[in-house]
Amino acid sequence: MGMVRLIACEKVFFFNQDDFSNSEIFLERIQQGDALIICAEEMNDGSYWVKWVYHEKHGRLEPDRTVGFTRKLGIQYLVSLLLMMLIPAVYYCFINADDSFLMIILVAILGLAAFGGIVLFGLALAETKYILSPKRKRILKALDLVIDGQYQKSEQEQKINIPGIKTSKAKARKLRQSVDNYRDKASLLTTRGKVNITSTLSLTVARGDTEQKLNHVGLQINKSHMDVLVSANEPLFNNHNLFIAQGDELEVFHKNIQAHSKDQVIFGIYNHQDGLAYSLIGKGAPQERGFYFGLWGFICLLLMFFVFMAGGLSISETLEKGGYWDYWDWVNIVDTGVLFISFAVTILFGISFLIALCVAIYFKLSQRGSGYYQAQYILKHLRRNNGQTDYVTEVRS
Repeated sequence: MGMVRLIACEKVFFFNQDDFSNSEIFLERIQQGDALIICAEEMNDGSYWVKWVYHEKHGRLEPDRTVGFTRKLGIQYLVSLLLMMLIPAVYYCFINADDSFLMIILVAILGLAAFGGIVLFGLALAETKYILSPKRKRILKALDLVIDGQYQKSEQEQKINIPGIKTSKAKARKLRQSVDNYRDKASLLTTRGKVNITSTLSLTVARGDTEQKLNHVGLQINKSHMDVLVSANEPLFNNHNLFIAQGDELEVFHKNIQAHSKDQVIFGIYNHQDGLAYSLIGKGAPQERGFYFGLWGFICLLLMFFVFMAGGLSISETLEKGGYWDYWDWVNIVDTGVLFISFAVTILFGISFLIALCVAIYFKLSQRGSGYYQAQYILKHLRRNNGQTDYVTEVRS
């Protein structure tokens, strides 16, 4: 079982079959033209992720109602708290212990264990938040009211009004006009036509101690054969995986980047069936938006770490002097902390600028990078021409 696409009211909806226990039976029952009531959340590219689906005669797809606190979650909380209790020991060893090789190894091991505890605790909190989420309860309440027939249809907006349930507004989207058609200057080849999916394979690639799950899809468009290899993992940043259905009209942007080879590398796909665009780069190379999100997120985490470290060292120094707090102690804390943080910020921003510069040079000079960059530009142009935002979904591979 995989991902399913529904197109209704000129909107595109997705869901994973595994998210609903009776999805196969429900999909067999519904037919084209059936009236469905769909509860969904809007994603970055303007499509929607389904929370539940209701049909008056054929039943419904609903989320698991049995979600609750389990023994496994309790054990996860206990283990994470035990590991987090190592934080004072790590701090004490870091400040007071001798600078011996064994002590450095011990502090590193204890620090990793404590960090693992923090991660486990964060995951447990996220699951607890989902269990107690008012949003989840509202979604289920809305479904129950629809089942009872307590809703009013709005024919003009193709929406329903449910008493006591506030409908979220559509995201404000900035539409830009497409001015320059970069397509004529691009070095990418274009193949457009109805797709025939010739093969689908699920692969597991071992890299050291880690395994990566990949999906391999064979495509045939106008007698041209191409392959797409993408990650099977759940995407980040409120996106969805690459979706192609049999018979979809695709526009594929590709290029041969290796000498003495006929293999075409796909850099972009525009699906005229649903108006969604996907960019690919392959070989584990960084994608532009995802890379910069990761880079700045990592920099922010490091800055938080340095802030806590500066605060901890300043407080520890004051406590060693007797623990009496006066005006000059606070001045010393602020002075030392600001100096340390300013120094750290300068170094971090310098390193991040150099990394970003190297990635920009890669996109400009390498064949794979330039092909990806050209595909991004063309896909944005196509979406703008169709009255959509210029958001292009980056597909990990």
